[in-house]
Amino acid sequence: MLILDMNTIFSNQQINTTELPTTDAVIFQPLHVKYKRVVLISTIIFLLFILALGASGFYLPFLGEDSMLLEYKAIVFGTSVGFSLFVLVLNMLGVSKKGYAVREHDILYKSGVLHQKETTIPFNRVQHVEIYEGALLRLFGLCRIEFFTAGGSLGDLKIPGLPLEEANKIKAYVIEKVLPQAKERGESNTQDFLNTEQ
Repeated sequence: MLILDMNTIFSNQQINTTELPTTDAVIFQPLHVKYKRVVLISTIIFLLFILALGASGFYLPFLGEDSMLLEYKAIVFGTSVGFSLFVLVLNMLGVSKKGYAVREHDILYKSGVLHQKETTIPFNRVQHVEIYEGALLRLFGLCRIEFFTAGGSLGDLKIPGLPLEEANKIKAYVIEKVLPQAKERGESNTQDFLNTEQ
């Protein structure tokens, strides 16, 4: 049941969708240029494992040296090479398609090459923020900032490839926006906002 104050006038006017603001007006910040190196190295490590699996057929004596088996081995290895090149190109193109934007009330993140995705997280949904520095990211002076929301893991947002200083600035800005709202809701435990993983 909706109870309104006598002085409150309820309004539910139809909105003309052509007049709504578009995200095209948002200027997305690209990820740091060094993040391409991180993606390149991690992708190559993964693909070397795939190529090793593809090539292992040539070195398994129990498979024999039958000419038909050699053809199958060549097909498997060729497929693994083709797959590796495809993944490498896709991952490198994916870095240039990623970007983020911080606005007054929310943060946006876009990604995807074949399927483009744009995620918007309103600050009032953020429960805590973490900065993660893996070994490879730290090697290049980068980190990943993670926003955990009330919507669970499906509503969470991770932005990789940020310089640590930039991530700390974003985190401080979000905390500045979120803490007053959390206090209004009676949430006294604000320590969760201060997490940084090394």
